[in-house]
Amino acid sequence: MSWIKEEDLKEVRSRADIVDIIGHYLPLEKKGKDYRCLCPFHDDHDPSMTINTQKQIFKCFVCGQGGNVFTFVQKIENISYFEAVSKVATMVGYPINIQRQTSVKIDENQKYYDILNTFIQFTQYELNTNEGTQCQLYLKKRNIDSTIQKKFEIGYAPDVNISYKFLKAKQYSNQDLVTSGLLYEADSTRVLFSNRLMIPIHDENGNPVGFTARRLEEDDMIPKYINTPQTKIYEKGNLIFNYHRVKQSARKMNRCILVEGAMDVLAYEKAGIHEALACLGTAITQTQIRLLKRLQAEIYVGYDGDTAGLNATYKFGQMALENGLKFQIIKNKTKLDPDEILETYGKEELKSQLSNTISFIDFLFDYLKTVYVLNNYEDKKKYAQEIYSYVSKYSEEYEKALYIKKIQTITGFDFTYSNQNINKNRTIVPLYFNELKSGRVSAEKSILAMILSSKKAAEQFKNEIGFFQDPVCDQLSLYCYDLYRQLNTIDMDLLLSKIEEEDVRNLCIDLMSEFDLTYNESLFYDSMLKIKECALQDQIDLLNNQIAKLSNPLEKAKMAMKKNELITQKIELRRKDG
Repeated sequence: MSWIKEEDLKEVRSRADIVDIIGHYLPLEKKGKDYRCLCPFHDDHDPSMTINTQKQIFKCFVCGQGGNVFTFVQKIENISYFEAVSKVATMVGYPINIQRQTSVKIDENQKYYDILNTFIQFTQYELNTNEGTQCQLYLKKRNIDSTIQKKFEIGYAPDVNISYKFLKAKQYSNQDLVTSGLLYEADSTRVLFSNRLMIPIHDENGNPVGFTARRLEEDDMIPKYINTPQTKIYEKGNLIFNYHRVKQSARKMNRCILVEGAMDVLAYEKAGIHEALACLGTAITQTQIRLLKRLQAEIYVGYDGDTAGLNATYKFGQMALENGLKFQIIKNKTKLDPDEILETYGKEELKSQLSNTISFIDFLFDYLKTVYVLNNYEDKKKYAQEIYSYVSKYSEEYEKALYIKKIQTITGFDFTYSNQNINKNRTIVPLYFNELKSGRVSAEKSILAMILSSKKAAEQFKNEIGFFQDPVCDQLSLYCYDLYRQLNTIDMDLLLSKIEEEDVRNLCIDLMSEFDLTYNESLFYDSMLKIKECALQDQIDLLNNQIAKLSNPLEKAKMAMKKNELITQKIELRRKDG
């Protein structure tokens, strides 16, 4: 691992004017005290990148790329951060040496990654042997060519005895093979995968952690797919298939396509679409939502058109809305999965579906007809109430009238008065409440700006609240806490040199652009209050949903008491602040 002395980093930074360095690569146009230019990181035709001379940072307001002088050189030269520092140092006449750490911290799971990498290479080799002929024929039948095979490291698992002999020849212990998910038990010679098409699964950083394996015989007595069981490094709910490959293209295209399985991802790949990824099943988890959010790209939900796929789309939509994830739903009337659509109708149909999307609320109008019996009055009322709850909370003002009219057409229930009443009430409710519900991310960013400027603010937030709801904010706070263990103030260049994730670095740059990073006690305490109130409101909303589903009056009364306690806590919070 490379490193540069902190004093060298500061000296290079003090000598390197960002305008001079970026001007070395791009023609700049002066705009007031700052500069503008065409952004080199996306297809830009109207100058959208601004260079702030005072703060010595750049920011593109279209693609979101930003950073300091070092990160600019890193991105445009496609080199490491430390190589970028060295290059800038040479440009300003202060050459430095990149030194290597002699003691590198080894990932405790590295040996399991190595075992799986070795097995991947083995299955790729076996694919091209006589034993792999059946697998080759299957791949040919599915039009999975050699380019896709190589990109996705597809292979063939032969008879268990052949695999076991190979693994033991590599001198791996049985226990390590069990932990890697290749062996059933430590005292067994039974390898998990036999006579199957092998597709490796990786974590977000590209480390191999398991496999999804398809049978080659059409025998209903044999499971069609088997996956690696849960291990130390493989937990399905924490993984998204193809995530590590999609990260860059998703941000560039500002979209990614969420499907159910690996073969669906390959279907899009065969159609020349490279932004597909899969949650390896239909049950989305909070960890997977956080990973998707970090892509900073709109999600196109392309689950299967069958009942299980529609149910999964419904559950995904609920979680995505709760977490502020931007998404559209691909309108799939075929009841086929993407691979079946490709095989039946061809790649143009699969591509065209990406232009045929609907909102989650539009999806609900059809989906909830399969949940509720509209000939039944109570079911019809629940249908209307559920859709209206999403309309009132998540639709734009100009959409609401259309949706309310559609509810009335289908059910006869008119929510026009309810909507007017809500709008009327909004003018009466104190302004801070509405800002609070829509501005938690804004409050979290304000807190982060104060953490960047004050160690005291960092400690107080950590002790009183402890985490950020937004995962990118939360990750940036961890970098700040780590620096404050060694320093009393944060050096922004040092902080940026430590940040590995692009979305976290972009957030840091945004904060540097939006705030002067001087501690503002009033802003800090007001933002803390907002976050606490939002947390209480989330609990109140959850109780409201639970109360609406209860039929037992006693249970409803208990829930109502809990809700009143939370409302009292909210009132007390504001009273203390006032």
